[in-house]
Amino acid sequence: MKESEKFNVNGIKGVVHYKSNKFIVCCHGLFSSKNSRKYMEIAEVANEKGISCMRFDFRGCGESDGKFSYKLEDRLKDLEEVMKYLARRYGSIKCALFGSSLGGMVAIKYAANREISSLAILATPYKFEIDNYVADITAEIEKCSHLLVMHGLKDELVPYKHAELIYRKAKEPKKILFFNTNHSFTDENERRRAINEAVKWIEKYFV
Repeated sequence: MKESEKFNVNGIKGVVHYKSNKFIVCCHGLFSSKNSRKYMEIAEVANEKGISCMRFDFRGCGESDGKFSYKLEDRLKDLEEVMKYLARRYGSIKCALFGSSLGGMVAIKYAANREISSLAILATPYKFEIDNYVADITAEIEKCSHLLVMHGLKDELVPYKHAELIYRKAKEPKKILFFNTNHSFTDENERRRAINEAVKWIEKYFV
């Protein structure tokens, strides 16, 4: 792993692996953290391509302070804070998003109304319900383009029909890929293949 810089934005903690003004910002899943293997690996692959990478923990997850929340609105606020930090810290930058599961939903919600170079999502549902809370990003998906949708055919939590719907509703350019693995992409070869595909897609749309 290349030189890294830790940060703390109002209790939201993360790491930047800096290489250039082109950034991939990683959004982890519900109970995950920035130190999940997939985010460590995408930072490594991105840096090899001259792309910077930010990994951070949503509030109440990993090393970040605050109360844990599964609500998209709360996690979106956290992403907005770290994106503002990036702009303050590094000036004129270009950003793409990489999100897994709930993090993919947050990434789509953010990208629907903001300028993002591209986004890649992994094992992401278009809708989920928990404790009478319903999150549905169908409307936001229709506003997104430059989207790479990736999903495991053995996903035990989110059926791959979610990926098919997201892909169908998104605008061009878009791409969908399936992998022979589970929700967490624990198969090392399939995970590495997905990460390489994500970085390749994101690199293509950095201009």
